[in-house]
Amino acid sequence: MGLRVAIDLDGTIADLSRAMHVVATNYFGEVRTAVPEAAPDAPDTADTATPTDRPSLRDLKLRPSELVALWTEVLRTKNFWTTLDETEPGIVARIAEQAAEGRWDVLFITTRPTATGATTQVQSQQWLSARGFTHPSVYVVKGSRGKVADALGLDAVVDDRFENCLDVATESKAKAVLVWPGSTEALGPGVARHGVIITRSIGAAIDQLVEMDRERRGGVVQSIKRLIRRR
Repeated sequence: MGLRVAIDLDGTIADLSRAMHVVATNYFGEVRTAVPEAAPDAPDTADTATPTDRPSLRDLKLRPSELVALWTEVLRTKNFWTTLDETEPGIVARIAEQAAEGRWDVLFITTRPTATGATTQVQSQQWLSARGFTHPSVYVVKGSRGKVADALGLDAVVDDRFENCLDVATESKAKAVLVWPGSTEALGPGVARHGVIITRSIGAAIDQLVEMDRERRGGVVQSIKRLIRRR
């Protein structure tokens, strides 16, 4: 039996930040660099808080009212969730290939708010299918991803938010794999203490899953050999 894996969408395999920058530039005409005032909490998908060469919403330095206006504009765009680029070209097809080869069960998870057009689940499925993962399973999460991982008996969860990874590490038996291209010093001691695997890219995270699968299969083979010897 292959791995049972959940993979986050926005910031992990789907480049929401760049798309939001394009919408913001078109909507406001320019992107400021000075912070006018503290921004309010935005939808969970609004900003991964991950240092990267990809732009983030924090770079926009929007006022609270402007952030609300930006999300309103984004979510009135029909089927917005089908328009995003991949964070790494070809990563969805690679996941599909690895899943087929290793006979993995893959669940894509997200907290995306509802945009105009098809449901969030259907838009996400269409996006994944168009990039090479046929018949994708997508779950729109409400609440802790750790509880989801525990309820579904997952082996691993890949995410770009350290708080989600901590939830997985503390609330389930699944291995949490964090995609974090920035300095690990910014994460604090909690991530390492709870055994979260830190990778610098989604490609490296998939490499970790492949290695995890290989070690697991090796362990199963050894167990079978020991059982045979006892007989």
